Amino acid sequence: MKLLSLNTMTRSDWADVAAALERGRLIGVPADTVYGIACKPEPAALARLFAIKGREPDKPVALVFDDVIRLVHAYTCLPAAVLNAVEELLPGPVTLILPAPAGVERKPGAAVAFEGGIGVRVLPEPQAALFKRLPPPLALTSANASGGPDPCKVDEIPAAIQEGCEFVLDAGRIEACSPSTVIDLRPLTMGEPARILREGAMPRKEVATLIGKII
Repeated sequence: MKLLSLNTMTRSDWADVAAALERGRLIGVPADTVYGIACKPEPAALARLFAIKGREPDKPVALVFDDVIRLVHAYTCLPAAVLNAVEELLPGPVTLILPAPAGVERKPGAAVAFEGGIGVRVLPEPQAALFKRLPPPLALTSANASGGPDPCKVDEIPAAIQEGCEFVLDAGRIEACSPSTVIDLRPLTMGEPARILREGAMPRKEVATLIGKII
């Protein structure tokens, strides 16, 4: 594992990190909520990610996109109600469950959030700038052992997870230090309210202010 300070990374450092991701390696990254582990959403890389977390293979990870436009282009058939909610909530400290593209559940190692759905994120600045330097989209999950506390700084990431990453990017302590709020937008396709599956960094009241009635 090589530890890099985000504030002093060179162009060569960024190229090395991107190349590691392309080779299917894991990296530790500061998100807007907690420190996470990122990798390409491909079977071998996801297998490494699940192994070092001790995570059950049927538990989901989200895909993080570098901007909302790229995400929308990846999901060109989103119903208007879902698209409107996506544009209100992102970028932000939320994971949104969207209808999965046709056939994604049958792809080995696909980062599918739930049956028929997939989790997506777009981070706000300044963390968004980090992901704009890396090959999108990336699978992203918290850099903790499964069921363990979420790390707010690098030295809170378990040693085994750090050693499982080719690089760990250090941005100091993440002040928010709360996991993302998980919102299922799929009910909007049937004219029903969105559902909050986990309240985290974005409070329920703020979600309701942005997209209306929720359950």
